[in-house]
Amino acid sequence: MMMVPFLLSLLPCLTISSAFALPSLINQSAPCTYSFWNTEVKGSVTSDGACRYTVEYAKAERWGESSINWDISNQSFSELPPACPQPSGGYTSGSSISEDCLFATVYIPQSANTSSSLPVFVWVHGGSFMEGSASAPGLDGSKLATKGNMIVIVLQYRLGVLGFLAPSSAAAWTDPNLGLRDVILALKGINQGIRFVGGDADKVTIGGQSSGASLIRALWGSPAAKGLFRAAILQSDPMSYGFATQSITARVRDTFFAQQPLASCTTLDCLRAIPVSQIITAQTQLTETVIYSVQGLPISEPIRPTYESVTLPQDPTKQLFDDPSTLTFPPSNLPLLITTVKNEGGSAAQGMFAKPVPIDPNTYYATLAALVGPQRAKSVVSNSHYALPNQTGYGARGDTFRESFDKAVTDGIWKCPNRDVASKWATAGGKVWVGEWEQGATYPGNADDGSYCSTQGRVCHEDDIYTTFGTAPNPSSNTSVLEDNIFTYWSSFINHLDPNPSVGKRDCVPPSSLSQGTTARNIQVEKRGTSNAAWEAYTSEEDVFPLNSSGDGSVDGEGVTTCLEGFWGVESQYDWQLYG
Repeated sequence: MMMVPFLLSLLPCLTISSAFALPSLINQSAPCTYSFWNTEVKGSVTSDGACRYTVEYAKAERWGESSINWDISNQSFSELPPACPQPSGGYTSGSSISEDCLFATVYIPQSANTSSSLPVFVWVHGGSFMEGSASAPGLDGSKLATKGNMIVIVLQYRLGVLGFLAPSSAAAWTDPNLGLRDVILALKGINQGIRFVGGDADKVTIGGQSSGASLIRALWGSPAAKGLFRAAILQSDPMSYGFATQSITARVRDTFFAQQPLASCTTLDCLRAIPVSQIITAQTQLTETVIYSVQGLPISEPIRPTYESVTLPQDPTKQLFDDPSTLTFPPSNLPLLITTVKNEGGSAAQGMFAKPVPIDPNTYYATLAALVGPQRAKSVVSNSHYALPNQTGYGARGDTFRESFDKAVTDGIWKCPNRDVASKWATAGGKVWVGEWEQGATYPGNADDGSYCSTQGRVCHEDDIYTTFGTAPNPSSNTSVLEDNIFTYWSSFINHLDPNPSVGKRDCVPPSSLSQGTTARNIQVEKRGTSNAAWEAYTSEEDVFPLNSSGDGSVDGEGVTTCLEGFWGVESQYDWQLYG
């Protein structure tokens, strides 16, 4: 079984079935440690009591196919992994960088054994396909694992030009989705070997945020991913963005490999000999300029998966709208949980404008035109819902320009395409639940003092990460309650394919954590309490559930807003409609 060495190396203190005898010796006195084929496998015991193992699941040459890593003898299972090569300045400043980066960080309850049949939650990190890692802030799955009695796996995959832009001298040049195939390879290994560490291959849920969620959307239409998971959680997927056609990717590839020192190479061996630091420098130059020369590139994701390829024959979003039955995962076979945050565009607003700026229609139009093109920008600024008020200064609340920009970007790139996809999914017979984060925990990129996103009441892109994993640093009482509510909904979905917890369903709390005389029924009622409102399956925008600390379906402030009928996706089309 192709991933048995990978997954057997994760074994916590469990009993090996006599039907599958292994040359292993469990060290009962040292949790998360055992011997396997004369190799000591030693993980870490986290502060929440989970066993954490970091495992190199695959190896790959530069721009080559990844293949299973069978050699565990030189691995250090207790350390967090090196990140895949990416630009400096992100969330990897405290981590090493290596092209040898196809790792999974795995969190397992210490009570797990081979008969546990635990659900498995696989997380795909975000970062615009160019950044991120399993050790990014907040991605510690130990609390989910122990509190939810599940296995949590955080995957790394190749990024940027190394993961999605193979040269014409490489075998993958017509199907450059190496990063996507890394994720598929890891999922195949999990399915084949997860039972040996107490997991159930029939209970795999895949989740991700931002471009990580976009990769999950790509898997909807990837034949190689068939049967590898049973449910999906997509958080803050910029669903306006489609994937790249072969012609768009070809123009980006030609632009990249025309740069020095790459242009001096005529062979793949020559390209593989270029120091990775120079590859990343050339990538940065590409991303800063190619958006002005190649039409159809999202400004934040100029490098992304390519369809019209073996891995991704069609754009899955277009498939959903044209003929959902052609998807690898038809809606009727895949329950979805889809969420956005209420200020998705806030991160872009503060990134482009560090401070409040005066109301200026010309600047407003020019900024939107840089993001979505002149024609769509014109339709946005001329619509009364998004237009700036006819006044001077900073507006009634002192920041009208950035608030208007935030609203337009949030609706056009995230909120409205997500709800359109959810509507189509439900119409096609799929179960889908849609939520909007009304509260969150400020993520590092949004946390500058006095910034737009750090203002009380705003929840910007990435501010859902800490509260998904229950890892917010120094949480307030409201944040702790929010984390508990999110845990209840997410763990119920992962366990039962429905975010609504109910009495009688299998309890998410490990039996070992129950006090004497306490029943699973008692725990379930205690966890849900009396305030958790039912999260209705999506049929219309009235079903968008507000995610906050109240847990009762109510919202503070302006609440969950709706999309303008006939505007997004019609008058102002989405990227996947325009450039497909």
